[in-house]
Amino acid sequence: MRARRQSQGTLQALTIEKEGGGVVYAGDVVYFKSHTGAHIHVQPSGGIVQARWVDRGSWQAMIIRKKSGETGAVLPDDIVCLAVHTGKHLGAEHNAIRAAWSECGDLQAMRIEKEPAGALFSGDSITLLAHTGKHIEVQGESVGARLSELGHWQTFTIVGYGGRAIYAGDPVFIKAHTGALLNVQNTVVQATGQANGNSEMFIIHKSHDENGPVSPGDAIFLRTHTGNNVEVEGDAVQARWSDDGPRQTFIIERIAGNSRRLAGASDGEEHSIFFVV
Repeated sequence: MRARRQSQGTLQALTIEKEGGGVVYAGDVVYFKSHTGAHIHVQPSGGIVQARWVDRGSWQAMIIRKKSGETGAVLPDDIVCLAVHTGKHLGAEHNAIRAAWSECGDLQAMRIEKEPAGALFSGDSITLLAHTGKHIEVQGESVGARLSELGHWQTFTIVGYGGRAIYAGDPVFIKAHTGALLNVQNTVVQATGQANGNSEMFIIHKSHDENGPVSPGDAIFLRTHTGNNVEVEGDAVQARWSDDGPRQTFIIERIAGNSRRLAGASDGEEHSIFFVV
């Protein structure tokens, strides 16, 4: 277990669990399940932190506390410490996570973040509406913006580099209905990509460099590997300038019925969380 990247992808996602389910309170014994299905555990000697087994035993049990010492429910963005069965706390030092400290100090403090349920997720089907009122489309290998209606040609799949929720500033890949990825050669936007390479990668960002998750209905820009943004002029889709202007603005929408998260999630449903150390 390490803390090397700022991304909130599949490798960083954890599911917090406690016996009997329900709200997690400061002082509760909890378990953390990784994307592999194994729970994080701490070996008695050396404080080594790994995730090798699906068990929820003493090695996997952790007491979650707020660094402030407050009681009550643990909420998103709370700063917490995790005490393990050895009496030590998890902490981060030089990207390594170990259980080697008795105190709950700055090295051991982690901000708990809940995955945003309303965001777009890697694997979602999307549409891209240009300032002209037309949607980006793919016919064969050609990319254009000729029609206002939505159909097969206007449907894309957005794929996050690390998986899970899409955030402003993330690199993404956009797959057409043909199975090809959008890519950029010089200023030409086409649908010929077959590998997740540099020319197929776009940096998704919002107006005024706004941070946070990308949600349906957001106005976004797609920056290419050349440093220019994808744009629409007339029916043509190109990447000629680095401006964040109207011609480069797209409204991103999720295809109805494609959400990977339930809007009315119950208290008993599992939610992925992340720790910022």
